[in-house]
Amino acid sequence: MALQPAAPSHSSSSSSEKQSSSRRHHRRRDASEADQDVFWYPSLSSPLPDNHTPGMMLLLKKAMNYSVSRGRTRRAYLCWEHVTYISGQSWDRGWGCGYRNFMMICSALVEQHDQPMYFPLLDSPIPPGVRHLQLWLEVSWADGYDVHGASQLKPLVGTSKWIGVSDLYIAFSCRGIPCELVDFNYLQSFGGNEALMNWIKDYFSSPSAQFHQSNATEALMVDNVVLTRKMPIILQDGYHSRTVVGFEQVDSTTIDLLVFDPSRRLRSKVRRAALALFDPSRQEEISEEVLRDAAYFFRYHIHRNVFGRQWQVLHFPMTEPLNEAQMQRRKVVVSSRP
Repeated sequence: MALQPAAPSHSSSSSSEKQSSSRRHHRRRDASEADQDVFWYPSLSSPLPDNHTPGMMLLLKKAMNYSVSRGRTRRAYLCWEHVTYISGQSWDRGWGCGYRNFMMICSALVEQHDQPMYFPLLDSPIPPGVRHLQLWLEVSWADGYDVHGASQLKPLVGTSKWIGVSDLYIAFSCRGIPCELVDFNYLQSFGGNEALMNWIKDYFSSPSAQFHQSNATEALMVDNVVLTRKMPIILQDGYHSRTVVGFEQVDSTTIDLLVFDPSRRLRSKVRRAALALFDPSRQEEISEEVLRDAAYFFRYHIHRNVFGRQWQVLHFPMTEPLNEAQMQRRKVVVSSRP
């Protein structure tokens, strides 16, 4: 795939220059500085924030197995199980999706063991957070990263300006975390949606996904519901982004994405079920109703719901941390097209 300068995705990857230069602003809502930078992951001993839900991948796996048993799903492929679902809050409603997707990706990257050096790179000197991410970006701009993005967004810290996947590419790159951008342009292909779906399907189901099962029962389900070591990806459709955690094969030609959308709040029963799977000491019955609700909540019908003319995917190849020369080359945002 040929590399090329990435299309701007800071406000809309499919917007005109006039549109992309005008950032959305929203009225600031009261929230303490500490509240605006809460980042929790399972290894921490601190209290669980009410907008963070671990165990959701375990619940989604059960929901997919239930869907297979009911004939709704043929097969499903899921990402690395240690992804914490993080939803937005009232103070960042309308502009926080990029930041929350960033935090969900970080929740997986700090828990994985394939590249243990990712943790200190992400955690120090400033750990992830909404306002912290804004500071990451301003520091990267001062170091010469993404001159075009800096001209659009500065000043960023303390504002309600929303960001895109190219901004996240810079944020991870300046910390030495390898990531890649892929563009899908509907204007250049009548089957633009199909190209995107095929790419996502190949990403999660390829042999390099390093399938693993934690017990014999799961191994028996490998042909139906597959839990992989793949990191989730971030999909941007122009005006919104969401974290893709897998897909389900509905029939021979149809797949649905499985997404964590930070703009949506979980039903309390679904959240309690996920927390019970994460912490077995919690007593919570997981009913068929909860499994149906979870499957419905996370399904994303791409052909019906994606309206943008251009989509971008940010994904993580899980290679060794970037060296200084590689970081220098990433000061200009570059993407590929399949």
